Amino acid sequence: MNPLFSSALWLWAVLLKPWNVSPGVFRARVFPRMAAIAGLVAVTAFAEEALLVDVPPTNNPYIPAVAALYEQAKYEESLSKLEKALEWKSNGAQEELWLKLMRGVLQTEVAPGKALESFKEALVLNPEAELPVKASRRLRKLFEQARNTAGLPADEQLLAEELEAIPEVRVITAPAVTGPPPRRYGLSLGIHSEVDALGFGVMKAPVTPVVGVSYAREREAGVLSVLVQPSPGFRAEGQYHPFLLGWVRPYARLGATALFREQDDQGHYALFGGISARAALGADVQWNARMYAFADIAYERFVISGERYGTQCLLVSLGVGLFP
Repeated sequence: MNPLFSSALWLWAVLLKPWNVSPGVFRARVFPRMAAIAGLVAVTAFAEEALLVDVPPTNNPYIPAVAALYEQAKYEESLSKLEKALEWKSNGAQEELWLKLMRGVLQTEVAPGKALESFKEALVLNPEAELPVKASRRLRKLFEQARNTAGLPADEQLLAEELEAIPEVRVITAPAVTGPPPRRYGLSLGIHSEVDALGFGVMKAPVTPVVGVSYAREREAGVLSVLVQPSPGFRAEGQYHPFLLGWVRPYARLGATALFREQDDQGHYALFGGISARAALGADVQWNARMYAFADIAYERFVISGERYGTQCLLVSLGVGLFP
């Protein structure tokens, strides 16, 4: 039983004293007190219902903070905590679903133009998902439109109203959200060009194209690349991001490059060309959820080299990456 409700019943017993109350005393003293107690119980019950947010069982410390900030109407702060909650490495299926739904709920308040996409992502995880909060009519309209665009059964009456109401809401509130997009992790494809700034003749062409595949986590990443040149190369690197600066994420890399199919002065080819150790410093900038740009400068020193390689080089790179 609710503690305040129990206290109200106790006050009822103390104040009423039904064993010794005359009708006049009841009207003058007891009845007003009974009305106050009843009002207290009603207000308490209403407040509990109004602030109710269904939170799944979780070890993610950000999820309770998201719910608490939402109940305090601190929607932008709650959305910021939610993005951190999505990066939590131990999220289960229920937690992922709840976070996708809550992102749509919060975006309904600060960026309605993005809420539909978040709701559709949640419905992909569970087509029977329901909103985890006490929904306003506007919120229900957005959610029903997401169900409809995902090909799921939707409330036709709310959907008809939604088609008239949403464009106006988007125009008014969409500019409220600024800042970098949520940081993406996982598998990506990168394409960049390298220039030998010291001109030691490591590469025949002035510019060498490089195609690479990387897998990134919050702080670490691994990169495998192929150098597209007459003596092709294969490169493996580890990457570390010490911190995040809004749109920009600096990184440091350590790795090695192996070159193959070297041609000597007589025009003969050898399978193995050389191997170098390398270190690089750079930064990437994520433009949106699918694309980022990066630039770095790397020092390479050849520990095994053929006839056409110097012992060291300084490579400047500029490229773009795409998430699948």
